[in-house]
Amino acid sequence: MTCPFSNPRNLFDDLATARETPSIEYSEKLGGYVISRYDDIVSVLDNPGAFSSRPTVPDFPPQVKQIFANKVPERGTLLAWQWIGRCLALFGGITQTNEELSIEQRVQDVLDLHEYVAEVIAERKTDRRDDLISHIWNERDAGVVEMTDYEHLSMIPGLLLAGHETTTNLLSMGISHLLHHDLWNAATEDEEARRTAIEELLRYESAITGMERLVKKESKIGDQIVQPGQKLFVAYNSGSRDSTKFGNPDKLDFKRQHKHQHLGFGRGIHACLGAPFARLLLRTELAVLKERLPNMRLETPYEEIQYCRVHSGRGPERVEIAWDVPSLDEMRVNVGQATVNSALRSSAKTEDLEMVIENVENVTERIVTLTLRPKDGGKVPKWSPGSHVDVQAGTIGYRQYSISSKPSDDQHIKIAVLRENDTGASNWIHQNAIKGSQMLIRGPRNHFSLEFGSRKTIFVAGGIGITPIIPMAEAAKQAGVDYAILYLGRSKNNLAFVNELTEEHGDHFKLWVSQDQGGKRFDLKSFLKQEDVSDLRVYCCGPEGLLTGVEEALADAPPGVLRLERFAAHNNGNTKPNTSFNVVLARSNKVLRVPEDKSVLEVINEAGAGVLSTCSTGVCGTCEVRVLDGLVDHRDVVLTQSEKAEGKSMMPCVSRCLGKKLTLDLW
Repeated sequence: MTCPFSNPRNLFDDLATARETPSIEYSEKLGGYVISRYDDIVSVLDNPGAFSSRPTVPDFPPQVKQIFANKVPERGTLLAWQWIGRCLALFGGITQTNEELSIEQRVQDVLDLHEYVAEVIAERKTDRRDDLISHIWNERDAGVVEMTDYEHLSMIPGLLLAGHETTTNLLSMGISHLLHHDLWNAATEDEEARRTAIEELLRYESAITGMERLVKKESKIGDQIVQPGQKLFVAYNSGSRDSTKFGNPDKLDFKRQHKHQHLGFGRGIHACLGAPFARLLLRTELAVLKERLPNMRLETPYEEIQYCRVHSGRGPERVEIAWDVPSLDEMRVNVGQATVNSALRSSAKTEDLEMVIENVENVTERIVTLTLRPKDGGKVPKWSPGSHVDVQAGTIGYRQYSISSKPSDDQHIKIAVLRENDTGASNWIHQNAIKGSQMLIRGPRNHFSLEFGSRKTIFVAGGIGITPIIPMAEAAKQAGVDYAILYLGRSKNNLAFVNELTEEHGDHFKLWVSQDQGGKRFDLKSFLKQEDVSDLRVYCCGPEGLLTGVEEALADAPPGVLRLERFAAHNNGNTKPNTSFNVVLARSNKVLRVPEDKSVLEVINEAGAGVLSTCSTGVCGTCEVRVLDGLVDHRDVVLTQSEKAEGKSMMPCVSRCLGKKLTLDLW
C-alpha cells in the first residue's frame, strides 16, 4: 500500500481519505497532523493566538548566519529578469544541502544582487523609466508612501516567490484542466467568464497545498485535543474540496453558487495579501493567451502530467501545449483590434446593441417596465447584479437604467423607467416605447457590483431604487446567504414590484410605507445599529435623502461595508474652485490646456480622443479613463473611496486636477 502523500498525483485522493477519517492523523511526509476538513481549517486559521505560523519561516543554518553577519545591505530592490532564476534558487533552497552550489556561493549571489540593485536605485533616482524602481521613487517623492531602501530589499523574496512561482503553477495547472475538460472557450469568453473560471480553478486546485502551524496552547479541533508544541499541516486544498461545503467538489463547475469562500488564498491574518494582484494577473494571462494562441491544446497527455513532490506548494513539473500559427493577415487584424480594445478599455461595451421591445407593462401610474431582447435572436451580453445599460431616448441621448432581470435570464434585459416630468428621456420612453419596436442600448456595465457579507447582506431601496436591488436579492437567495431587503416609500401606489418581492423573498423582505405609518419615517439608525458591522455588507439605492441617512447611520462602520448608487451627483460642499491645468494624452504625446470653464471631457474630445459619455454629471461611469500620472480632484459618485485614493482612473466629465498636470492613457 502506498504511503499517504508520497505520490503527488494521488494528493486529492489522500486528502479525501483524511477528511473521512474521524481522527486527525499525523503525516511524516507533511511534518504534522493533517487538518483536512473545511470547518477545522477555518477554526485554526481564525485563531492565530493558539496556532502560530512560525513553522513557515525556518531558521537559516549557523553557517549562513555567520556569512551574513554585518553584511545586511542598506538599500535595494529590483525585479530584473536575469536575476529571477538565481533568487528563486537561493530563497527556495538555502537550507538544503544537496545543491550543486555551496551555501557560500549562493549567499554571494544574493550579495551580488544587492550591489546591482543599489546601482539601479541610484540611477533611477534621477533617470526615471517605466519600471518598478522608478514607480517606487515616484511614490516616495510624492509622499504617497514612506519606505526606506532596506524595506525595498525586504520585499524581494515575497515579490519573486509569491508573484512568480504560485501564479505560474496555478496557470499551468489551470490550463491543463481547462483544455482536458474542454472548458477553455467557456472560461475565456469574456471578462466575467475569466473571473468566474479563476475562482473555480482556485477552489479546484490551488498552488498552495497547505501551510504548517505550531500549536501554542491546548486546543480542540473537531473532537480531538491538540497539545502545545505539536505541529499541524493545514491543508487548504482539502478544505476547498470538502463535500459538506461544495457540492460535487471534484468537478470543475463555472455555474457553481459559492455559499462558502474557497481557501485558495488562505484565510485570516495570514491570507495572501497579493490575492487581488494575482487575480488581475491571471485574468490578463487568460485573455492574452486566448487572443494570441488560437486552437490551443495539450501536448502533454493529461494523465501523464507529473507534479512536484507533495509539500506546501502545488505545481506540475512540466506542461507542454501547442497552438495554430495565425496567418500574417490574421495577425494584422488581431494587432489592430488589440489597439482599438486598449484605447477603449474604459468602456467595456461601447457599441450600440439593437434590441426589440418584447413587452411593455405599466407597474404603477408613473413606472413602466420594458422587457428587451436582442434583435439578432442571440443571448444578451453577460452582466452581473448591480449592472445598468445606457438606453437611447430618441434625439435626447442616452440615459442609464438599472437591469432588473433575474441573473439567470440570458435572453432578456428588463428595465423600469420612472417618468420624472413631462419632458426629458423618461417621458420620451413612456410615450414611444411600444411592444415590437426597436431600441438601442449600450453596455451593460457595473459600478455597483455585489459582494456578499460573510455574515449578512442588507439591501436598502427607496422608490425606483429597487431596480438594481431585485437581481442582487435574487443572487443572494440563490447563493443561500443571509440577507434582508428594506423597501421604503411614501405611498404604496408609487412602489413597484411589492407583490413580486413579497412572494419571492418572504420574511427576508420588509416594506415601510410612510403613508401607512402616519407619515412617520423609518428609523434607519436603530435598524442598522442592531447589526454587527464587521461582517456586514449594505447596498443602498434611492433618493439622496435616503442615501445620506444610511451614510450617517453607518458613519462609524469599517470601509467597504456600505455601497451606494446615486441617481445624481452628490454635492458634499468640499468641491474646490475650478482652476486651469494641462492634460497629456500619453499615447499621442498631445498636451492640452483645460480652462476653468471647460471639463476635461470637453477638451480631450475636441482634440479627437473619442471618449464616450452619457450623463455628464459623474453618475454613470461611461466616460471612465485611466490615469497614468497626476493627482485627481474626484467629483463623481461612481468610484469608491478606495478607488479614488488609488487615483488610477477618473470620470473626466466632472473630475479635475489637484495640481498642474494630468496624464491620461489616451491617444
